[in-house]
Amino acid sequence: MWLFLYNCLWIILTPLAKIYLQFSKKYFLLKARFQPPVPDIKNPLWIHACSVGEVNQISPIIEQWIRQFPQIPLLLTVNTISGYQQAEKKYKDMPVYITWCPFDHPKSVELFLKQISPRILVLVETELWPNLILKTHKFNIPIAIINGRISDRFLHTYQRWRKIYQKLLNCFSFILVQTEEYAKRFVELGSDAGKVYIAGNIKYDAVTTEVDFRIRSRLRSSLGIPSDGKIIVFGSLRDGDEKVAEKIWNELKEKYSDLWLILAPRHPDKKDIILNQFGSNNVLLRSENLNGKKNCGERIIVVDTLGELIHFYSIATVAIIGGSWFPGVDGHNPLEPAGLGVVPIFGTYMRNFQEPAERLLKDNGAIQINDFNELPSILERLLSSPHEHINYGTRARKIVLQNQGAVSRTINYLAKSISE
Repeated sequence: MWLFLYNCLWIILTPLAKIYLQFSKKYFLLKARFQPPVPDIKNPLWIHACSVGEVNQISPIIEQWIRQFPQIPLLLTVNTISGYQQAEKKYKDMPVYITWCPFDHPKSVELFLKQISPRILVLVETELWPNLILKTHKFNIPIAIINGRISDRFLHTYQRWRKIYQKLLNCFSFILVQTEEYAKRFVELGSDAGKVYIAGNIKYDAVTTEVDFRIRSRLRSSLGIPSDGKIIVFGSLRDGDEKVAEKIWNELKEKYSDLWLILAPRHPDKKDIILNQFGSNNVLLRSENLNGKKNCGERIIVVDTLGELIHFYSIATVAIIGGSWFPGVDGHNPLEPAGLGVVPIFGTYMRNFQEPAERLLKDNGAIQINDFNELPSILERLLSSPHEHINYGTRARKIVLQNQGAVSRTINYLAKSISE
């Protein structure tokens, strides 16, 4: 009955959704999800990654799969516009076919499956769409979850609708999870315990642990930052984070004349909010800098471009994780600076990256602060003691390196499943 009602809702809302998307400047491209363009391939390995985070996260899986199984086509689908743009950018030089994942309308999913006939559907983390899973299972196509997790944020929702999710989870050939705790949660929701395996977190394998010194040198030079300049990189700013950044700057700018603050919003269109927050402060936009504008004494840099955050983390003295200071976002990836030997500092809201955050904290490779008002004093301590922030960074990088290996385990499971 629930599936009948769910599909009736899709049938009723689809015409309205198409009209809305047709006239929406922001979301027009999503209209293609009702009937995604299909590449001219058959029987691919189909990986579905929801958005930017998942697209970036699975890069080592894709790279290793291509090396080991170049004869098997690889299809990557996404849900969001930003995810699609990142996929095109990240995999433009690889034999990866990219398209939209169909909306969970029963006819859209069925048509898509008939067109591509995948060997296996691989879902990243937790993408439990009823028609996507049930239709794929009906066509006798194996389904797997990789890097699986059920966050605290959604656990109660899943538990409330346990009978529905149990039906969906029973369709899976196997589920690879990040930790023992996530394994228990999948089993509690109805997964067959014999099909749930702990493979580790592929986020560790996806982390960049080296950036060429020439890239770092050119980046500093283009921004007018000397080699001994102190740099705070505030990555993936979300709503409210601009106030935290302003407080940091107001309390530290006079104490450290060799200090630069680099602000990298999660979405480039947030730059206007940041510029308004800082008022009369001189700010250099990275986009203008790339177009030839030189640094004229600005010590605040706003990264209003995409795909450069890793390079900025590579020149950081310390890194602050956005989305972790106020409820609603639940943090961003602390492993990105950690892998480069830069100490990550974050607030209490890190549920989206709970496991890596806890692991970093446990082994003294990160700093968590309950109140952002304490940030300036913590930063002052680190900036004034090179040995302390270097030691934190060294431990952080070691933690990342020690926890890599999930990719190889994941590839082995996938390869075995399509050979059986």
